[in-house]
Amino acid sequence: PVLPAAGLPKAIAAKSAPAATATSAAKPGAVLFRNVRIFNGTGDSLSGASNVLVRGNVIERVATGDIDTGTDAALTVIDGNGRTLMPGLIDAHTHIMFDTVPQAAVLTGDIGFLNVAAVKASADMLMRGFTSIRDLGGPSFGLKRGIDAGLVNGPRIWSSGAFISQTGGHGDFRLPNDLPARPGEF
Repeated sequence: PVLPAAGLPKAIAAKSAPAATATSAAKPGAVLFRNVRIFNGTGDSLSGASNVLVRGNVIERVATGDIDTGTDAALTVIDGNGRTLMPGLIDAHTHIMFDTVPQAAVLTGDIGFLNVAAVKASADMLMRGFTSIRDLGGPSFGLKRGIDAGLVNGPRIWSSGAFISQTGGHGDFRLPNDLPARPGEF
């Protein structure tokens, strides 16, 4: 069995969000996963019982024995009970701002509502184990900034910005009764 989605990503998200400012002197929190079997994404078998120390959003140490965590008061310990720990998943094609609302809401809805829906979608994506996404069209720069600042939970986002599409293509959001404009007619 894999660590439940409600435990692993939530613990990592709570402890791995970067500080709101680069000058913050706060020490990043740490999470110690005890008694986990590791799937590293390259082999075809799991490790033996292991311990993994994550500080901030960096895996600091992996060991089969005890790990010295120092005197970190912000340490969270998660007992994996022999479950599988694996790297975060990457969704290489998503539209996080538009995934959870109908197209009509995207075209006619309030941008504030779309942002609220996107915040929920990003938190849900993190809970499903996706720690990184590539957003291939949509105004996700504000959401990325909010996640990077630690204001909301969500995966790392690589935003591409606006869609590039041919007329009538995947990124052409005109309604079926809209007519294309002739050159010079705006």
